[in-house]
Amino acid sequence: MRSLRNFFLFSPWFMGVLSVILAMLLAFATYVENDYGANASRYFIYNTWWFELLFLICLVNLLGSIILNKLYVRKKLSVFMFHLAFVFMIIGAGITRFTSVEGMMHIREGEASNEIVIANYTGFSKTKNTKETKTLPFALKLNKFTIERYPGSNSPSSFVSDVVVKDAKNGKEMEYSIYMNHILKYQGYRFFQSSYDQDEKGTILSVSKDSKGIFVTYTGYFLMILFFIISLLNKNSLFRNVTPSFWKNTTTKSASLVVLFLITSSLAFGNESEKLIIPRAAADEFGELLVQDQKGRTKPLYTISHDILRKISKKPTYNGLTPMQVFLGFYYDFEHWKDAPVIKVSNKEIRNKLGINDDFASFEDFIDLEKNTYKLSDLLTIAYSKPVGSRSKLEKEAIKIDERLNICFMIHRGDFLRIFPVNNETKTWYSPTEAAEMVGSASDSVFLSSVLASFFSDIKAADFIGATEKLNFIKEYQFTKSSYAVPSALKIKLEIVYYKTLIFERLFPFYACLGILFFGIMIYKIAAKGRGLDVFLKILQLMLYAGFLLHTFGILIRWYVSGHAPMSNGYETMIFISWVIILAGILFQKKTTLVLAATALLASLTLLVAHLSFMDPEITNLVPVLQSYWLTLHVSVITSSYAFLGLAAMLGIVCLVLYSVLNKNNSTDILKVIDELTVINYKSMTIGLYLLTTGTFLGAVWANESWGRYWGWDPKETWSLITIIVYSFVIHSRMIATFKSIFVFNLMSLIAFSSVLMTYFGVNYYLSGLHSYAGGDPVPIPVFVYISIAALTGLSIVAYSKYQKIECKVDSVGN
Repeated sequence: MRSLRNFFLFSPWFMGVLSVILAMLLAFATYVENDYGANASRYFIYNTWWFELLFLICLVNLLGSIILNKLYVRKKLSVFMFHLAFVFMIIGAGITRFTSVEGMMHIREGEASNEIVIANYTGFSKTKNTKETKTLPFALKLNKFTIERYPGSNSPSSFVSDVVVKDAKNGKEMEYSIYMNHILKYQGYRFFQSSYDQDEKGTILSVSKDSKGIFVTYTGYFLMILFFIISLLNKNSLFRNVTPSFWKNTTTKSASLVVLFLITSSLAFGNESEKLIIPRAAADEFGELLVQDQKGRTKPLYTISHDILRKISKKPTYNGLTPMQVFLGFYYDFEHWKDAPVIKVSNKEIRNKLGINDDFASFEDFIDLEKNTYKLSDLLTIAYSKPVGSRSKLEKEAIKIDERLNICFMIHRGDFLRIFPVNNETKTWYSPTEAAEMVGSASDSVFLSSVLASFFSDIKAADFIGATEKLNFIKEYQFTKSSYAVPSALKIKLEIVYYKTLIFERLFPFYACLGILFFGIMIYKIAAKGRGLDVFLKILQLMLYAGFLLHTFGILIRWYVSGHAPMSNGYETMIFISWVIILAGILFQKKTTLVLAATALLASLTLLVAHLSFMDPEITNLVPVLQSYWLTLHVSVITSSYAFLGLAAMLGIVCLVLYSVLNKNNSTDILKVIDELTVINYKSMTIGLYLLTTGTFLGAVWANESWGRYWGWDPKETWSLITIIVYSFVIHSRMIATFKSIFVFNLMSLIAFSSVLMTYFGVNYYLSGLHSYAGGDPVPIPVFVYISIAALTGLSIVAYSKYQKIECKVDSVGN
């Protein structure tokens, strides 16, 4: 046994080497897929013999650790379960790899098929090599394929294939509807709605058969989740009993190895005073009218006006006017509103082309009155002639500004005023002019074409009672004529409240101020050896609780208004992550109030990122695959993990700050605080890793129920696995002498968070895949990111230099 213990294949450091190699290899594979396609990454990496050998070596290392450390004994049962789970998952993946069947079945309406085209990757091309076919012992007949769309839009809400299973051998015949998250299972085969023919008369089903691989892999998932629960509840587990002594090591001075990782038409002029400005109360009342947007969502007009103003102006108000006042001004009085400087123009070169000095331009600033030309015409012609990836920063900005200009004119034309339902098959709502031409009733036609003009006439005459009466007529028409259920009065009111209060925009400066005050007071208390300001800390604590309650209220409103959990896009997941961050701080605050300082600052930063220009705060309908309870289950767990891992990174930063102010006079008190924060850091990281692993496996189960495979090496899946590997390495790093140090652990907790950022932002906005928000078209990296990296690198170097000077004392504290 002793000779085996010294064998490198079973050693902890070899486990670390494997982790680094596997993480780097997987990261490289995602970039190969982004540039050359999924087939390339499979052909050159995922499906190669040496990649499979790497996992076999990992399996041997795991089994060796189980035997050498006698994890099979009763008192180590929970740890044994953890390692055994990975053994099952690797074996299950191998079974799936070599025994499963995966392919596609194409059926036209009225026809039947019993053949699937097998997907294989034996040759390198940007598309699958799909020549091999397999005959099934039964057939599927497609009775009808249907695309269900959201009212008044082309956005699909569901794809449905009504099929008949024809099993002549067993004398069986049954009807079944296949749609997203509703699969057909028969004789071990599973059929999933994948795609359809362009004429919508045929369906494409993905087919898989992998009962053995799924069983073994799911057993691993079950053991893993069971271990997490036992570990959190067991009073004797490492999670419950971790102390600073776990990182104490007087035999090494190799923290510098980790530091090295860081050093890597013609228009007339108007006049501002002549503008028609609808009184706020009347404008707000107008904003309660329902409108159908281009994506098929029915919502208050106030919501559209808010989203439009944020789109064109990047601000929630204009000169103290509400979004509805600006919207109605452009709609009814464009002649005078066209000179309002409301369009955001941040690019200096474009401002020079327009002849303006401010960051905001009016509609008429874009028109050369002498030449009767559009000032950006030449630039836009060049921009649109190029592929998206070849456009310069100036050309991309010009396209965005041109879009804002067009939106202003679309408001004037009434393109966004789809407020009148007209009963038809598509359930589409129309603008007043369009609706008046389509209705059969002459009285309805007169009403639709004249009611808005009557409203504005009443407003000009200060007859607000008459104006309200007109709006009530429209509301009644909407509720009685709509061919589908419209939002309730309560939902309309709450949605308007949500947009008016701007809860999340106001919370991030609130959290930032609290975090700075918390941090400053706690540093003072350490320097003053605990004297004074306890009452002020209590007040800050209560204020943070109040902010958390408001945060909760905002999430619940958005959930109720949208009709689904607010976790379907980047903006929603960021506000949820920030909520969990505050929750984590509240859970861990008993040890030290510094945790609240860290969580408040991190939550503030997260909300700040949520409101950057590339984030879309609009409430939208769900695409078909997201219409599942798995959305709430999978996304809530995995985004919660980001919050706990983010807290670990923030605590790592706080510890580095404390290290950087160490001196002979304060070392004892500061090192004690660092020890306390490190324990909390470990526990937060552990919970984060548990949640991340659980969320990733739940995502695998969801993928299996939606697409027929629990793991497909999609970049999001791959980077989630990379992050699991990274944090598993950090948590086990104390087993490797080189990394056994409190300083190293806190520094690694900061570095490791870069894998979370890549998993969330890098995959979502820079790589293409099933989870991508940007389709691989990268958004600009904000300048503050580079500043933050430089600042954290400098902080780490300063902290390390201070740490080295008192290293002997660091290693002796707590022993």
